[in-house]
Amino acid sequence: SLAPTAPRRPAQPVALSSLRSQGPPPILFRTFSAKRRLLRPKEELLRDASHHDVPIRRKAVKDLGKYRDDPDAIAALAKALGDEDVAVQLAAQAAMAKVADTGDERTVKATFERISSTCEWTRIAALSTLADITGSFGHETRGTALDLEVDEAVKARLKDEDWGVRRAAMDTMAARAKPDCQEAVAAAKSLLEDQMGTVRESAIKAIASLVPKGSREAIDWISPRLDDWHESVRRAAVVAVAKIAEKGDQHCIELEKTACDDRSWIVRKAATDSLAITATLNDLPALRKLALMLEDFDPLPRMAAIYGTAELCGVGHRKAIALAEARLEHRDPGTRQASVQLLEKIATKDMEDIARKVEERMEDEDEHVRDSAYYALEAIKANPPGRRKWKSDL
Repeated sequence: SLAPTAPRRPAQPVALSSLRSQGPPPILFRTFSAKRRLLRPKEELLRDASHHDVPIRRKAVKDLGKYRDDPDAIAALAKALGDEDVAVQLAAQAAMAKVADTGDERTVKATFERISSTCEWTRIAALSTLADITGSFGHETRGTALDLEVDEAVKARLKDEDWGVRRAAMDTMAARAKPDCQEAVAAAKSLLEDQMGTVRESAIKAIASLVPKGSREAIDWISPRLDDWHESVRRAAVVAVAKIAEKGDQHCIELEKTACDDRSWIVRKAATDSLAITATLNDLPALRKLALMLEDFDPLPRMAAIYGTAELCGVGHRKAIALAEARLEHRDPGTRQASVQLLEKIATKDMEDIARKVEERMEDEDEHVRDSAYYALEAIKANPPGRRKWKSDL
């Protein structure tokens, strides 16, 4: 038999004032306080930078960037630019930009020496790093003897046997060049005919970033790439057209309207975005083309048409509202949903006929259209009358 247990003593009452004076238990502070990771010793990081495990090397290289102006850290980061793993190379590139000031001769020289590596991945990493750690045009460190050597080395790599190196060299040259630099523009123009699509894409982006706004000559260089076999090149070309073109440039608008019919959805989406940027408020043919993109069979060009039309036309634009209203009963549910979503942004509460037609879509056979109609009706009822610029909700 079990021995009888002693009766429990009743809990003694404790004054609240005494609890307050004691304060909360220290464990609470230790549990919920943010723990800041201490920087590991440099010797330990230097050892781990050559560890056989990739995550350990990457973490060590990342932390070495916090040892500002340290020669050992700079040397280890330069070595990591030639690492066999891309993740470590990217960590070294980011760390090299933090370990010293922009244009610091030590980091630039250590990285510059890697451009002549026999490994193409190391050459790519070195070129990309130079774009990050050297100053842009006009920086106080530009024009030195070392900087001029970097210019010549980057220029030489435009003819590298590896297409990735050529792409990186073009990106670096464009990042370092002055606006409308004829040498950089000529180099990019020559690479428009490169055999690799990504190199042509970089050349297009370089031209768009260097030439002055409204350059018809640059548009004529880029426009043939709208028929390129590589979809990323066509996308880059139509984005570049919008970046270079002046507002309302009809030649560029026609190029963008043609690209809206591209076979690739990524090109059609980019062309729709570009058309909304270049077109003017009262350009009815351009508005009709944007409205036609609401009928695209891919959801992303439709979404680009919704936001592009709303940003271009604004709230209360009668023609844009009429174009969306005409598609509320389209055979494709995606188009009906896109039309409802556009009206949600540009229709106002005094448009009772529009509100009624949107409300009818709440009985649509497609659940997505019904959901969009519900939220669109609420937004329309809360949207005050008048013409104004639409503010994106993204």
